[in-house]
Amino acid sequence: KAFSAVEQPISADPLLWQHSFPSGHLQRDGAVLLEANFDLAAARARVAQAAAVFGAAKAHRLPRLDAALGGERTRETTDGSASTKDSVDFKVALNWEPDLWGGLEARERSAEFQLQAHQALVDQIALDLHLLLVENWVVHHTARRLGQLLAAQRDINAQLLELTACRLAQGQGSALDLLQQQRLVAAADKALPAVGRRRRSAANAYAVLMGHLPEGQDLRAEQLPILTPLGSLTSPRRLLTDRPDIRAAFFALQAADQEVAAAIADRLPRLSIGLSYAESGNRLANLGKTTVLNATAGLLAPIFDAGRLKAKVAQQRAAATEKVAALEQAMLEAIRHGEDALYTESTLFEEHRLVQKELRLARNTVKTTRMRYLKGQEAFLAVLLALNRLQNLQQEEIHLQEALLLNRGRLLRAIGAKWRQSA
Repeated sequence: KAFSAVEQPISADPLLWQHSFPSGHLQRDGAVLLEANFDLAAARARVAQAAAVFGAAKAHRLPRLDAALGGERTRETTDGSASTKDSVDFKVALNWEPDLWGGLEARERSAEFQLQAHQALVDQIALDLHLLLVENWVVHHTARRLGQLLAAQRDINAQLLELTACRLAQGQGSALDLLQQQRLVAAADKALPAVGRRRRSAANAYAVLMGHLPEGQDLRAEQLPILTPLGSLTSPRRLLTDRPDIRAAFFALQAADQEVAAAIADRLPRLSIGLSYAESGNRLANLGKTTVLNATAGLLAPIFDAGRLKAKVAQQRAAATEKVAALEQAMLEAIRHGEDALYTESTLFEEHRLVQKELRLARNTVKTTRMRYLKGQEAFLAVLLALNRLQNLQQEEIHLQEALLLNRGRLLRAIGAKWRQSA
């Protein structure tokens, strides 16, 4: 499998997580995760901070109006005589710095792009958390299924161990048969605790992702989905627009470009316009007895700053160059992750097909060996070895199904797939 070389997708239906993982409980838990996960709450708080910065950047382009109301009482004593003087004043001042060179607009656009980058990062965090949720769901149910298989295999091996011991007591078997069967029972006993530990760890991680305390409770028992191979995907160009982390990197680059423009504008002259109106009197009732109206305008130009503003421009240009390199690297990594997941999926499907074929042969081998043993044409050890191979293949098939599901989740993340149609 590979990405399509054409610009439009082969299929009009987008790839969704719910197509590969249709569990209703998993879908509901995914919705809970979006509301209750603390990593997402922190990311949304960063979006709120960026929105506040954007609002402040927009406000800097507008005039500023300040008002002040004050009072003063002065008492003077001269040659034993005292006098008291009261004064009340009110002042309104309007200050405005026109955006002659677009520096303030550039900073406003930079803040807007930063806000969009943080919003895209929220989508990326949600995508990463959905992958973790699915992975722990798959691991938990795989461990449950594997534990059930190992328990059943242990029961069968324990029964065969008793039969082998009886045969040995009757002089019909060998000590090698007994040792072989004892090893199989011991191997199952050893594997069961590790499977239970993996199951419990996945359940705890699942609970934490949804903002719950890890209390060691198992997930509701469900069947793992049966996957089918995917066809051709969309083109790499469409892939890059679907991934939130690529969008975030692109917005960060645009913000850095605007910061370069703002730094250049800081080196040019600035125009400042001020208008003030003041009234004063000896009490509030007499306020307005004295009125002062003042208008000012000035041009401020940096003459000598020891290269500070020039260095600031160089810094912002270097930062923009860094963002370009980061975007290009992220694009290459995105394509690589998608290609790796596609190739891994195709090889896993082929390996799973071959294991199923080998399983059919192993079952026939056990059946044939058992029939030959009953006819006296085969030793009992051959039956035990054939059964051991069958049991190993059954465990291998479960691990392969787990690998297929985990890789499908990584593939969906790599292409920036939506959780569901309405997402």
